[in-house]
Amino acid sequence: MRRTAPQLLVFALLIAIAHGQQGAVPVPTTVLSPIPRNLSLFEAERLLVERNLTLAAARFQVHANEAARRIAAYKPNPQLQLGMEQVPFRSPVPNSAPRFFATNSDAGANPVYTAQFGKLFERGGKREFRTRQADALVSVAAAQMDDALRNQLFALRQAFGNAILARDNLILAAEIDAQYAKTENLTAERVRAGDLPGIELYRMQAGHLQFHQAVIDAQSGYEQATRDVLNVLSAGPQDVVPDNSRPLAGVSAGEALKSAPLAVVGDFSDAAIPQTLEQLKDLARANRPDLKVAQANLRAAEYGLRLAQAQRSRDINVATEYQRVGDDDSVGIVTQIPLFLYNNGKAGIELAQAQRAAAEAQLHQLEVQIDTDVEKAYQAYLAARRSVALYSDENLKQVRKVRDITEFSYQHGAVTLLELLDAERTVRQAASSYNQARSAYQLSVWQLEQAAGRDLP
Repeated sequence: MRRTAPQLLVFALLIAIAHGQQGAVPVPTTVLSPIPRNLSLFEAERLLVERNLTLAAARFQVHANEAARRIAAYKPNPQLQLGMEQVPFRSPVPNSAPRFFATNSDAGANPVYTAQFGKLFERGGKREFRTRQADALVSVAAAQMDDALRNQLFALRQAFGNAILARDNLILAAEIDAQYAKTENLTAERVRAGDLPGIELYRMQAGHLQFHQAVIDAQSGYEQATRDVLNVLSAGPQDVVPDNSRPLAGVSAGEALKSAPLAVVGDFSDAAIPQTLEQLKDLARANRPDLKVAQANLRAAEYGLRLAQAQRSRDINVATEYQRVGDDDSVGIVTQIPLFLYNNGKAGIELAQAQRAAAEAQLHQLEVQIDTDVEKAYQAYLAARRSVALYSDENLKQVRKVRDITEFSYQHGAVTLLELLDAERTVRQAASSYNQARSAYQLSVWQLEQAAGRDLP
């Protein structure tokens, strides 16, 4: 069956729509792994890559830039133009169909049907520069994803380290509270035996309040720290599932630890960093993803400048045309060449030059910043190492020995309650300071690894 010009136009439009719909690809869904209640740092880092929404957004940006790169590499699509003009609505002959194709020399207008096929020819290497600029932007997105992983990994380690510190402080507070409770029970027995006046028991009970409060504060700190870990994992307490395959970390703290949504597993490391400051700077310059972002941005700006300069090369649009006017057929060629009367591309070149200069300045500033980051992290590492050296298991044993001697002396009436409380506070402060020093040392190592852009042996 022969199709009229309007039917051909509608048919071509439907084909174009159907072809566009074939390219639609459904977005895959991801099933997230559950979070075990007994969580180690190794497992948390694995879950970070899978669950963290900041990393997910960075991955989607990589996909978006890869799609933009494919779009930039496309050649301009040819254009098909179909037209229908000067078609009379009425026929001059009564009871006859309107005149769609026949020529009438007496008529003021004859039907005109036009089919034009045109193609744009880009000049000046625009497609090549556009593609290379898009390649650089893909590298930018990939490096940004690596940088997001670097920062989120440090945030997770920081939160996990805070949780370990809070757990150790909670265990310490619970142990001191339990130790003081034993002394209180012995005091009660001595009061009942008549060896001590009753006021001593009241003093003992009043002194116990601060240790109860220390347990409450430590428990609150631990629960908040575990929620910070879950927050970095883009999760909440409802995403944690019981894990009975391993014992609960810190069972000596009893119910205080069980009420938290997580039980962090692991301890701080006291391992030293073997690299020197200059070696760490070299590692940072070679591995920092934010430096790679700046370098890729500079490449993109350079190709953007070349693309802006190429815009001064005129593109040519060439079209072939078939036209039917009444009973006559004709063909023709149409060429379009832009005339740079109002915009000759000079402002675009100036814009691209400024953007390149800005990208270069940002790169040089980041190079300075990386050296500063490494130096600051290294100084913090050295200070934390000296702090850990002030405390040791032997020193803590000496402090605990003094407490035990004071407690024994109190039970035999040789020292006062105030001296016993002072000894208990000394033990708590020394042990708490030791925990804090080990936590600060571990954090300084993680901070140094973040500044270097890689894990250090």
